[in-house]
Amino acid sequence: MKKITRLLVSLLTLIGISSLFSRIEAAPVLKVGIQTETTNHNSSAFDQRLALQIGQKLHRRVVIRQYRQQSQLEEAVADHQLDLAMGFSTPKLKNVYQTQPYLYIKNVMLSTKSRSLTGLQNKKIGILDESGQGTMLTQLQLKPQKFATVNQLVNALDQNQVKAILLNQYQYNLYLDKHPEREKAAQINNSSLKLPPFKKVSDPQILSQQLFAITNDDQLAKQVSQVINSLRMSGTLTKLSAKYYQYNYAFK
Repeated sequence: MKKITRLLVSLLTLIGISSLFSRIEAAPVLKVGIQTETTNHNSSAFDQRLALQIGQKLHRRVVIRQYRQQSQLEEAVADHQLDLAMGFSTPKLKNVYQTQPYLYIKNVMLSTKSRSLTGLQNKKIGILDESGQGTMLTQLQLKPQKFATVNQLVNALDQNQVKAILLNQYQYNLYLDKHPEREKAAQINNSSLKLPPFKKVSDPQILSQQLFAITNDDQLAKQVSQVINSLRMSGTLTKLSAKYYQYNYAFK
C-alpha cells in the first residue's frame, strides 16, 4: 500500500511539474533588449533583472536579447524585433513610446577651474557616446562633444579640448575608485603628478538623469509604467539599485 501511495505521489508530482512547464511555455513572450557595452557594466545586469521582474508581473515569458549599442536597440524596437528595450535616457525619441523612469541617477559636471553653467555657455562639454545627454546640453546652450570612455573624457578635460565633462554619479565614483589620487589632487599638486583638481559645476538643470524603457506599443508602455511604479512602492527597485549601483537611485 505504501509503495502504491509513493507511486501516486511521484506521478502527481511529475504531472504538476509537467503542467507548470506547459504553462510557462504557453505564456506570451516579452522580447526585451539589453545594451551590453556600457561604461557601467552593472547597468546591463540591473536592466536584465528588472526586465525579468516586469515579465513576471505581466505574466509574460521574458526573452533577453543583447545588443552592443543603444542605437541598435532603438532600431530593433522600431522594426518590431523587440517588444521592450531598457536603459534609455534621451528624452522624446521619435516613433517609440517611453515608460515611466525607473531610476533617477544624479549627474556630475566637472571642470578643472571654478565655473558656473552660465559661464560654460557656447563652450564644448564632453559627454559619453551612450549618455543621451546631448539634447539637454544643447538646450542649455552648451556644445556637447562625444567620447567613448571616461578616461577619454578626463584626458580631453586635462588637455583643454573641452571646458567641462558630464558623468553620472555612479560613473564618477567608479573613476575615483580607480584613480583615488585624482580626488586628492589639490593636496598633491606639488608632487610629480601635477594633476589639476576636479571642481564640480552645481546647477539643478544638470543634476538628474532619468532611465526608462522604450517600446513600439502604447498599451505596453502604460502597463510597464504601472509595473515600474508598483516595484518602486514595494521597495524592489530600491533593492536592485542598492545591489547593482550601491546607492538608491529609485527615487528623485
